[in-house]
Amino acid sequence: MSYFNSDSALQAYLSELILPTHLRGDPGKSSIQDILNGYNTPGISVAVLPPSGNAEYSKTPLITSAFGLRDVGDPASVIDPETIFQAASISKPFTALAVLRLVAQGKLDLDTDIGEYLADIKRDSLHHSALVNPATAPRTPITLRLLLSHKSGLSTVAGFDGYNAQLTPMPSTISILNGTAPSNSLPIRAFTLPGLGTSYSGGGTTLVQHILTLVTGKDFPTLMKELVLEPLGMSRSTYEQQASRVNFACGHPTAYTGFHGGTECMIYPEMAAAGLWTTPSDILKGLRAVYDCLSGSNQSFLPPALVADSFTATNGFGKYGIGWRVQTLSTDEGARKRRMVIEHGGANQGFRCWVLLVGDVPVAGEPLGVDSKPPLGIAVMTNSDHGLQLGGRIMTAFGWAVGEPITLGGVASEQYFPVLATTPEEEGRVARQIEGWQAWAGDWRMKEGGVALTIGEEDGRPVVSMLGLHQLVLLPAAVHHTSPEEIKVWVVRDMDVAVIMKDAGKAVEIRQNEMEYAAERVVPSGDT
Repeated sequence: MSYFNSDSALQAYLSELILPTHLRGDPGKSSIQDILNGYNTPGISVAVLPPSGNAEYSKTPLITSAFGLRDVGDPASVIDPETIFQAASISKPFTALAVLRLVAQGKLDLDTDIGEYLADIKRDSLHHSALVNPATAPRTPITLRLLLSHKSGLSTVAGFDGYNAQLTPMPSTISILNGTAPSNSLPIRAFTLPGLGTSYSGGGTTLVQHILTLVTGKDFPTLMKELVLEPLGMSRSTYEQQASRVNFACGHPTAYTGFHGGTECMIYPEMAAAGLWTTPSDILKGLRAVYDCLSGSNQSFLPPALVADSFTATNGFGKYGIGWRVQTLSTDEGARKRRMVIEHGGANQGFRCWVLLVGDVPVAGEPLGVDSKPPLGIAVMTNSDHGLQLGGRIMTAFGWAVGEPITLGGVASEQYFPVLATTPEEEGRVARQIEGWQAWAGDWRMKEGGVALTIGEEDGRPVVSMLGLHQLVLLPAAVHHTSPEEIKVWVVRDMDVAVIMKDAGKAVEIRQNEMEYAAERVVPSGDT
């Protein structure tokens, strides 16, 4: 994986990876900006923590790559690795870190009812609306742990639309919590049972924002700078919303249009939930530093047990720990550790982004052993509402490159790049990945609609015939699976369609437009 050796090597690899296969090896036929526009994304920035051995890990630098424009209206506004983007909901896990630092200092408790910390909001009002009887409305418990894991029952506001600062006054936090003008969101209220499953709540995180300002006596950008951003070395990051910014990406609804009304992006006074401005390298650097607390190498920031707790799904329901979304890939009971994905995504108007780290996490309360594999990770930030089309493919391809089954939000992507193998070793991996695909050859019928399709072979590779289209060519997808003998993932050449061969020859699925269409076998190949 020489493309992880330097910034220039990563840039060269990604420049080739994002090209359609007929342009690979001859990138001069099309400009990178044309390719980005084809994915409906003006620009993208990437940071990678590459794989390393234990002895080299502490010295392993992040590598970066960037493409495209900060502002489609300015052809000279080239994105570089220092360009800041809105991190959207990635703001939330970093807000959780501020809470954890105050917990470590004894100023907050994760499991105490938040009524202890509220001074200017009536605790009971969080359960009241015009639709309930205030005299009988249940006063369910709400704690910081429940708020930060999206299990508090504050279910009325999942996310926020932002504000055009040129047209609209900014609401106070109290206005947002109560849903009063000029707030553009509903009142933040608890109408579902706490601790039972996940109910994603940007509103709950905004309540955390209010508690943090009350407990510290400081405005939110200042307390986040002091408690989190500066200690983690995130020098290109801020929660300030209307301060002057240098080298920043504008938000875009599409690759061709910015926002109307004289604004470069929406503003988010819901800072804890959506207000962080940062770079991919800063958020990955921050997550790496938090992970390093597990080994005790960064205990000045947080104690290992508290970090392990934050990387553990709360109450076993849903996939959120304290701030982070978490997924267990495997468990080593003997070594008392889990191989985990720690991640979060974000979606503000005009921005899409993701950060993800794969590493060994000890069972809560246990130290991280010296034999643990060093972590690896990736962060991707885009300045388009459609950034998933490109960013999601890059994240999944990173999983293929490092041999980890990476998904976004725990959900398998339907969008993949064809594999780009750059070495004989990688070509061997591709051969093993597709080996045995002939088990799915033959005639199939879509379960809905009855459309017939046939999987055949041409030059040793699978092709699909259906809908009068002869021999749609299937290319191996850049996605890693732990059981390649059970599942084969393909990209239909020159189309935004994936074909999934599943269950060791027994099932086929077509994915497109965020939908899955199952097929059933009609006549196995060779039968009469």
